[in-house]
Amino acid sequence: MRLLAVILSLTALVLADVRDKRSVVNLLTRLGPNGNQTLGNFVDFTPLFGLNYGDPNPRLRRLYDFIVVGAGPAGCVVANRLSKDPRVNVLLLELGKAEMTVAQDIPGSFIFQTSTDYNFGYLSERQKGACLGLINQQCAWHHGRGLGGSTIINNMLYTRGNWRDFDLWNASGNPGWSYKEVLPYFIRAEDANLRDFQHNGYHGKRGYLSVEDSPYRTLLAPAFVKSAQRTGLPYIDYNSRDQLGVSYFQFTTRRGLRWSAARGLLNPIKRRKNLHVLSGAWATKVLIDESSNKAYGVEYTRNKRTFTALAKREVILSAGAFGSAKLLMLSGIGPRKHLKELGIKRIKSLPVGETLYEHPGAIGPVFTVSKPIDKNINFESLITVPNVISYVFGKGPFTSAFCEAVAYVKTPYSPYSDPDWPDVELIQVALQLGDDPTLGGQNFFRVKSSILNNYFRPLYNTRAFMYLPMLMHTRTKGSMKLKSINPYDHPDFKYQYFEDDRDLKAIAHGILTAINITAQKPFRDLGVKLYTVPLPGCESVKFNSFDYWQCYVRVLTTTYYHYIATTKMGPASDPTAVVDARLRVHGVKNLRVADVGIVPTAPSGHISAIAYMIGEKAADMIKRDNYLD
Repeated sequence: MRLLAVILSLTALVLADVRDKRSVVNLLTRLGPNGNQTLGNFVDFTPLFGLNYGDPNPRLRRLYDFIVVGAGPAGCVVANRLSKDPRVNVLLLELGKAEMTVAQDIPGSFIFQTSTDYNFGYLSERQKGACLGLINQQCAWHHGRGLGGSTIINNMLYTRGNWRDFDLWNASGNPGWSYKEVLPYFIRAEDANLRDFQHNGYHGKRGYLSVEDSPYRTLLAPAFVKSAQRTGLPYIDYNSRDQLGVSYFQFTTRRGLRWSAARGLLNPIKRRKNLHVLSGAWATKVLIDESSNKAYGVEYTRNKRTFTALAKREVILSAGAFGSAKLLMLSGIGPRKHLKELGIKRIKSLPVGETLYEHPGAIGPVFTVSKPIDKNINFESLITVPNVISYVFGKGPFTSAFCEAVAYVKTPYSPYSDPDWPDVELIQVALQLGDDPTLGGQNFFRVKSSILNNYFRPLYNTRAFMYLPMLMHTRTKGSMKLKSINPYDHPDFKYQYFEDDRDLKAIAHGILTAINITAQKPFRDLGVKLYTVPLPGCESVKFNSFDYWQCYVRVLTTTYYHYIATTKMGPASDPTAVVDARLRVHGVKNLRVADVGIVPTAPSGHISAIAYMIGEKAADMIKRDNYLD
């Protein structure tokens, strides 16, 4: 697969001279008004790569033991683990398709993947005090669709969160979810290959999920780690019990190739006869017997036809925080008033969609580099024959997602008093937004052309880089509802960033921390300086003041597509809970939710790793409850 990518890329390079290098990307990505469309939209690569993950048109049964809706990381885990038992039959329904282009394997191409039909392309509602420098003042809310879910389009960062997160879940009425109890599932999932932390007791080697250090790092990454240490942050494995500190990122890649959930979990088992993986299947309703309040099947559409699949044991929703919540409401499980407004017959009144958290952040700050540490990492410097050739050996910049190192810091605005529980993540990026001359980066962040051209693009021929600060413990709480009873309509989101200005202040404080780290000697030795051009929209505020960085965050707000809590886990006594600690929908039999929608509070990390853990734990609970142990 990697060799084919090299052959195609070399062919493109031979046909294109240096001045036309952006046409090489346009060979793989057609830029349109709504974003990019990959070559896979026009040419079906699936037979070439064998990534169907089984028979694309299986001879379906009418009755299965288990039906899993959604093939994101949690759904892939559940389908894999349940179908390991030859006594049961499993149907996995996914509305998207498999990965189909060579570009999807390249980690750095994630910035283009979100502009394809592998992304739902959701948008936040128009913001009043955030996203001011983005198109229509709306943040992009990326949400993956396809076999692998968001692991097809994400930037592959593997961060589990803080042990205190899980102990908080447990203490909130969710027995079995303490850190001590979930850690074995994180470890079981992993096939880790780490330089410094392989044998510290927190990583596994027998799992399906490849976790590794990036094969490629610029000199900025060790400078960041050393500089952060000079400010008092220890060098740590942030996926152990220690999180307050600095480290290099761990990625869900294998030798520099994207390792999606489908590739890791479905491809190795595609010959299992008791697992049917059906792509292009859009679940529209969970079938529930009203007399017994028992789920017994799923209605779905495929190729413009409607089908019914029946479940003898359970229906498991793993369609993501938005997909699972939406399907529950369409099936009559949700807020009483909302269902009545839409004329949906109510099966069970539950607060589905009434809680929604997301991690906000900012695009920057930006720094310039005056010393010749490497070639300028812009488009022309990366697309070279040597770089393409090195890719086949799992080396070089094509194996990097360019998010290199990370620091976890504590700000005065954290909602938690524990001094060792960080609330801001500082992501060190090897380049800056203006290094991409295509529309890929602009589509990813939705930055207005005026800001892109006047603030970022002037640095195209200057070695520069930036940070992406992320607030983990947001106080802002939103919600989602159905727009209509049409199952294909996008949900209606209500979420205003920085309704509580302590969220804004925490990110601004994180930016000042990043500036302090970057002022240390390891960075100074590289000639690194803060980019001092005022951001358009913040010219009237004193540069580099706390107020300036608050203004900066409001203008260049970004999101990390970490949506949670729409099907929140909690005891029946919790008026905000939808599922119990065993992920069973309250008051409805044989129906569970197994995805990040069940996460009750904003976690101290990215949600992909947590989704794998949820899938592992859910599979064990399902097997026990169905006497399959």
